[in-house]
Amino acid sequence: MAAAKKKASTKKQAPKGGASLGGAAQGRARPATSPSKPRTEFPLMAALRAEHRHMASVMELMGQQLDGIAAGDMVDTHMLYESMDYMLSWPDRYHHPREDLIYGRVADIDPLAADNVDSLQREHDDMAARGREVLAIIERWRDGKVSGTAVVKAGKDYIARSYKHMNNEEELVFPQIESILTVQDWRELAEDDNLRPASDPVFGPRVQREFRNLARKVRRGVRRGVERGTMVEWIGLEAVLESFEVMSMAYDSGKDITGEHLRTALDESLSILREKPLTAPLHCVLNNTRLTFSWMGDLADVSRDTMADLVKVNQERKDRVRLLDQERTAR
Repeated sequence: MAAAKKKASTKKQAPKGGASLGGAAQGRARPATSPSKPRTEFPLMAALRAEHRHMASVMELMGQQLDGIAAGDMVDTHMLYESMDYMLSWPDRYHHPREDLIYGRVADIDPLAADNVDSLQREHDDMAARGREVLAIIERWRDGKVSGTAVVKAGKDYIARSYKHMNNEEELVFPQIESILTVQDWRELAEDDNLRPASDPVFGPRVQREFRNLARKVRRGVRRGVERGTMVEWIGLEAVLESFEVMSMAYDSGKDITGEHLRTALDESLSILREKPLTAPLHCVLNNTRLTFSWMGDLADVSRDTMADLVKVNQERKDRVRLLDQERTAR
């Protein structure tokens, strides 16, 4: 999705530290879950608020890993990478550009909001740039080129800025947007292809393969602080629970795929009946055969991914036990 075009402005900029359509706001340590909503919440705004909750869940998980690094505990380095990669792959590519398009519509209607809209859009650009820097630092840390302290500092700064930005939007910007835009504005915005919903790679109906590890962790939550003497038993239990999560996600994916193919088969059969009533039975059989093979191929892909994920869970269990043994030997 292409990012929204920024509006050039020569008016004074919004106060440093946060922007709103009516002024600056004080950020909090955690994003507001949702302010008091109007009687009618338009689908686009409901989607943006839901996406904020999803981002907050990922950043909470990321923050736990950073706390672990700061405390000298073992952490899932790949999950920390996935968390930051998700923030670049989803919010910066889809969520923020969609917000920018809505903000741009507000600026077209209310010229007094143009400066603050421009400030919000610049914040999105700045967050994307900082996110890329944090991801690069995490990659270098995993390669042993930078210290854990550098990762913790950069990661916590990014999280704090993200929470503050979302708080400004949730508490000030979103309510003002809803007070400015009319039903007709929302209808016209909903027709914009760039505002059409895009499937979230972690929280959507079909989790993208590169984020499956993160999705499992978000689902069940990360529980830390277990005494080291019982870590091996917990590692085994967590592996079992993760295996169940893998199977559950595979089942959900298979159900979604089957539903999609059935709906497609029905829609195309009805179309064939309307267009070719005399030869419809033959064409329907041929078309359904094609769709069946496609369905089987999709299920085969899910099965292969599931087996690979189960192997990965088991390997992670072995790696964590080996690290524990190494720590005990070093002591």
